This record gives sequence, C-alpha cells and structure tokens, in this order.
Amino acid sequence: MNKISVLVTGIGGGSHGEQIIKALRLSKKLDLNIIGTDVTDLTTGKRLVDIFYKVPYTNSEEYKHVFIEIIKKHNVKFVFHGSEVDLKFLSENRDILESLNVAHPLNSKEIIDLCTNKFNTFKTLENLGFKVPKYKKINSIEDIKNIDFFPVVLKPNTSSGGSAHVTICFDNEDLEIASKYLLKYGIDIIAQEYIDDSEEYTIGVTSNDNGQILGSICIRRIINNALTRKLKIQKDGKLYLISTGISQGEIIKDRNILNQAETIAKKIGSVGPLNIQCRVINGEIYPFEINPRLSGTTSLRAIAGYNEPEAMILYKVFKQEINLYDYKEMVILRTIQEVVI
Repeated sequence: MNKISVLVTGIGGGSHGEQIIKALRLSKKLDLNIIGTDVTDLTTGKRLVDIFYKVPYTNSEEYKHVFIEIIKKHNVKFVFHGSEVDLKFLSENRDILESLNVAHPLNSKEIIDLCTNKFNTFKTLENLGFKVPKYKKINSIEDIKNIDFFPVVLKPNTSSGGSAHVTICFDNEDLEIASKYLLKYGIDIIAQEYIDDSEEYTIGVTSNDNGQILGSICIRRIINNALTRKLKIQKDGKLYLISTGISQGEIIKDRNILNQAETIAKKIGSVGPLNIQCRVINGEIYPFEINPRLSGTTSLRAIAGYNEPEAMILYKVFKQEINLYDYKEMVILRTIQEVVI
C-alpha cells in the first residue's frame, strides 16, 4: 500500500485530535505521513507527528488559506478534525475538501447540527421513542420556575466540551445562582435530570455513507480520580459525580447496550462516527449527550482493536470493506505523562 499524507488539526491539550494520532500510529495496515497543526508550539501532540505547523485560530480570516496550502503542499488525502471548532470549520467547508479531493470522517451536516444542540437532540430522541433524562431549556431566570425535578445537571446547550461549565443543582436556590452566572456571560444552557444509582458509558457507533453500521464499541467508565472526575458531591448519604472529558474504563461487549446505541444511530440517520454518552438503568440506556465525531477515547478503542481512524482511511481512500466488530475486552486506565518540548 502506498504511503499517504494525513492531516490532523487541533492536536494539543489531550484533544481528540491527539487521540486520533495515537490510533493512527497503531495502524498495521497503513503507511502514513502524519501532519499535525495547532495554534501553539507548546503542544504535546507535536511529538507524535512527522510534520508540525503552528497555524492561526480556526475562526480567523487567514486560517482557510493556510489550511489549503498545507493540503496542497503535502498532497494530503485525508483530514481529521481534533477539536470542536475544527469540526465546525470542516463541516462548513466540505466544498473545499471535495475540490481538493480530500476525504474526511465527517458525519452529515444535519447530524452535526442536531447533536451540537442538546435540546434539539433530546427532543429528537424523545420523538423517536427513546428514553432520555428529563430536561428543560433555560433562556432566562424565569425559566427555572418550570423545573420541578431535582437534582439537575446544569450544562451548556451548545459549544460544550470537556464538561466545561457543568454543575449539579439540588434545589431552586442552587439553580438560580448557577443559571444567573452562566446567563450573565452569554452561555446557552440547559437543565437535565441527574441520573443516579447507575453506571456511565461512552459508546461509539461507526456508520458508512449509506448508514450501514460498520461497528460499535462500549466503554464502562471508571470515574475514580482527579483526571476523570470533574465534580464529586456527597449529599444525604449519596455520592453525586460528574465526569470530565477524559475517559478511561472497561471495554465490554454488551450486545444489549450496543444494540440500543446502534438503533439510535440508525433512527437519527448517522452516516459517520457517533459517540453516545449515557447512563444505564435496568438495562436501558439514557443518553445525556451525543457527539457527532470521533471520541476522546479513540486511542483506547484502537488499543483494543477498534481503530476507527484507520478504518475510515481504508474505507474512504482505498475503498476497502470494513468490519470493526473484532476487538478485545480489556480495562484501560489513563495517567498524566510529563513531556519535554
């Protein structure tokens, strides 16, 4: 197989871009020249790529020009986004990729627009007959009067990532204080029922351009340290937890859970990678977030044999049939590693 150039944007800060590079480095089927970009030279992802470029911010006027020049210079055949802003950029500039004959891992624009708005996602799932936690959109302080379920998880409705601005509210006083603060700074927010006494999972479902499922994988999250736990509150003898965007845990083959996730992917019309964050009660999944992209657990999945980035390149560039179901069950934990730049 000929060597090909692959571009991964936004590769720093433990981003899913960095995890994609780690997965690509595990590939035994591809001969790759990996080019990485970031807005700073001080990035740990830099050590994992063959060529690195410091680039302007994605929303700047000059970024598009720099992006195109890198693709042309290295004859890039596949582009991966490594951050939420890069996802938005690629989704809105598919015509550029098409004109340059560059493949990508993007889901449809409709799915990306849907899943980057939590209220619209929950409403769609509800209308399709899926169970979701109770939820209410909060556009003003007056809206909190409509919330009659506690505790709630207050979180950004859009432009979220890594559990930023997420907190637990146990009563109206908590909710009013937290909502006032977030609304003051222009953050679009939603309140969602906290699901307790349950295990948390991150589930990946990979579909091809026709919506056919190529594979699915489930990680039962272990939230036991500062790296994986954003919030821990003990109240009335119960422990309430919110996880960070850094996942670790046990990779399992639970067909009941995987079947439910695959059904969600099919019903909403997914045609690419889909990452479902959920808790499970009595065998039923309750999604609390769906990310229409490769996951921050991409490298963990690849270690187990579920290498989505490799599969996407083989499928889209080399037109090979893909089956991602052959992976191993195992426990994978994460730690902090010191890197000299």
